[in-house]
Amino acid sequence: MRALPVLVVALLLSAAVGAAGGLGETAAVERSPDRTGTAPPALDDPTVAQTDDNGSSPGQINVLDVPAGSVERSGVDEHYVDLGPSVGLSANATTERFRTLAMVERVQRAETTELRRERLRTALRDLETAVDDLDDRQTAAVEAYGQGELTARELLVVLVRISIVGEELGERRARLEALVADTRGFDVDRGRLASIGNRLSAFDGPVRAHARAVLDGEAAPHRFYVATGSASVVVSTVVDDAYVREAYRGDLRNGAGDAIELEVALDIVADGYPVIWNTTREQTQVFGGGETYPVRIGHSRGDLTAFVDSDARLVYAEHQRHPLEAVVADRRLEATGDGVRLVVNHTYPGGPVQVQASDPTTGDPVDATVRVKAGPTPPERIGTTGSDGTLWTLSPNRQYTVTVEARGENVSTVVAPGEPPRVVPRDRSGDGVNGTPTSTATTSVADLHTR
Repeated sequence: MRALPVLVVALLLSAAVGAAGGLGETAAVERSPDRTGTAPPALDDPTVAQTDDNGSSPGQINVLDVPAGSVERSGVDEHYVDLGPSVGLSANATTERFRTLAMVERVQRAETTELRRERLRTALRDLETAVDDLDDRQTAAVEAYGQGELTARELLVVLVRISIVGEELGERRARLEALVADTRGFDVDRGRLASIGNRLSAFDGPVRAHARAVLDGEAAPHRFYVATGSASVVVSTVVDDAYVREAYRGDLRNGAGDAIELEVALDIVADGYPVIWNTTREQTQVFGGGETYPVRIGHSRGDLTAFVDSDARLVYAEHQRHPLEAVVADRRLEATGDGVRLVVNHTYPGGPVQVQASDPTTGDPVDATVRVKAGPTPPERIGTTGSDGTLWTLSPNRQYTVTVEARGENVSTVVAPGEPPRVVPRDRSGDGVNGTPTSTATTSVADLHTR
């Protein structure tokens, strides 16, 4: 284990509320920048290694991704407001809320203390089963999309529905914890309750939150990247001035591990995200308990929540946000016409792409229409560069052509997206990576559209 900086440990006497209001946790660790309390070296310090272990571009932040060559299906699509999904999302939320209220009422109406205890035990088992069901539903949706049975939009709707259910299950967990505390002579392993909250938080990421806003009509139509592999899904988008990303690798989960030291979870994340670890970290927190250990890091280039499986001892899910001004888009392509110069700074499939249009003589920004063509389909208009001459979009998972149109001409360049700087799972068991799925999804495609 690496030498660790000073740790400040706070034991929380009551767990936070579910996946929506916070993680269910038994302890949180806040790590100071280093032993002396000073900030670690900046990225531009020559003493700091800026190249990731897998040889990616210097300064690029690692991402959890579907393994190379294992993407079953992917796409970048624009999604519009649709009354059908919006009504369905509201129905999902209402149904789960009624189930929570019914659970609370059933426990409170118990005529004896022993009956109340028994109903609490049943409610806890039912809650754990419901969390397992979310895993199964997500795996089934990922497989259906990979096989062409769901569109990208339909997959996003399912992922949003799962996040809504997870949010309500988090509320149910909090209500259950309060009922347990109010029951004489009855106690529950706090790690068990913390594990439920920690697992649920992995289903409630920033991309799903924005997709929900789009589907509810609270945000404008938006472009989303979706890619799936074996029990794995990656979704990303550009929201305002930030790039946001979620990844879930069900193939890396064991889901039945014993508790681990909080420092071990920190070590795993430090190994997986060296660039983040070597930049200025404003706050680092570990949420302990059960089989999942979320590690939250607020840093100078955005924020990360990495979810560590305590048995496999691997990061199996992540949520990331990076302000566009902090994104390293260092693969530069240029093309120049008589009146327009095109520059494309790109990253990797699903990553942010910066398109710039300018006057080739003066360098002044040019407001140009931007089109992207990937594969046999016609070019898709994705927007304009505006008054600053810049448009951010997302990279497809294949070679594509970017074209800008302005001043009566079209200027194009062909882009071959690079490999992402992947988080590489470490062998921590002595016999290879041991992450395996915990269950086999049996949810049907029809169920995915209605649940």
